[in-house]
Amino acid sequence: MSHFFRELLRARMFGHPIHAMLVHFPSALFPVSLALYVLARLGGGSAFVAAAFYAMAGGLLGGAAAAVFGAMDYFRLPATHAAWKKASLHALLNFVWLMWFGVLFGLRLKQYPQIELATTIEIFLCGAAVAGLLFSNFLGGELVFRHKLGIIEEDKI
Repeated sequence: MSHFFRELLRARMFGHPIHAMLVHFPSALFPVSLALYVLARLGGGSAFVAAAFYAMAGGLLGGAAAAVFGAMDYFRLPATHAAWKKASLHALLNFVWLMWFGVLFGLRLKQYPQIELATTIEIFLCGAAVAGLLFSNFLGGELVFRHKLGIIEEDKI
């Protein structure tokens, strides 16, 4: 088996953790979709609605890819590791937020291609999921910076 595929099976590319490469997409695109839905409601028009729809779609695709590689890292982490509980909470919450955004996207997809303005409740639910995602991102930062998970020189998992 080639070195590249061996690395891929360890959720690495060129020695770097793939999960860390991908998390930035949903972390940016979901809040952008929220901002665009709000701007559309404030009079921005259908271009903002369409941009929000595609931002959420991109967030879901990026989030699904990040989840695959994050799960690969998580399942190699021993349950006895000091960060295991925090990593478990991080994984569970990110799964919840990904499903939550999936439901919100499904509501929008039902209207495609004539997507209407997001309702107040949809904007509120999207905002709650974005707030939750920020907390999950904080936990991910704790895993990297406090517990040194995914740091190349300390690559213990």
